[in-house]
Amino acid sequence: MEQKYDLRVIRTYKSLTEAFLQLMSEKHFEDITINELCERAMIRRTTFYKHFADKYEFFRFFVRQLQADFDASNTASADYQNPHSFFMSIIGHVLGFLKEHEQFVHMVLSSNLLSALLDILSEQITFDITEKIKIGIKKGIGVPASPEVVASFFTGAIIHTVRWWFMEKKQLSEEKLIEEVEKILFALH
Repeated sequence: MEQKYDLRVIRTYKSLTEAFLQLMSEKHFEDITINELCERAMIRRTTFYKHFADKYEFFRFFVRQLQADFDASNTASADYQNPHSFFMSIIGHVLGFLKEHEQFVHMVLSSNLLSALLDILSEQITFDITEKIKIGIKKGIGVPASPEVVASFFTGAIIHTVRWWFMEKKQLSEEKLIEEVEKILFALH
């Protein structure tokens, strides 16, 4: 069942999110205090603590909101009929999503939160791939291993490659990265 929020809660979350992004552009996450966040969002500390135990819980909430955006914008192929185009569409979606949120990704890169962000995205990507492979299996498409193992394997490859790409300050263009990954997928085919 979908949880409904009243407008005050929605407004509080929106204010906190905007304030958080502003503060992240000015300083490292580790240096942001709850007081600063609340002042910038124009909410009371008691309101913050009514919703979140600490700034790390708020960060998880923030990333979950990004995850919901990631889900909503997922245009990857509906099933696993053509593994090559299926995985290429997922890679394209991940890169597009990170590009859309590039400012936040760069802010996270300068803090110790990159692993947390990538773990949450990994969870979602693994779930999406697993579910789509299961749909393919129901349609009679053969899979070389269990859906969970295939999903975990490709998610790890995608996440690790994207992490490397960002950490190397994108020495390859996005197009070249996609081209290189496509070569690997063809070699596996």
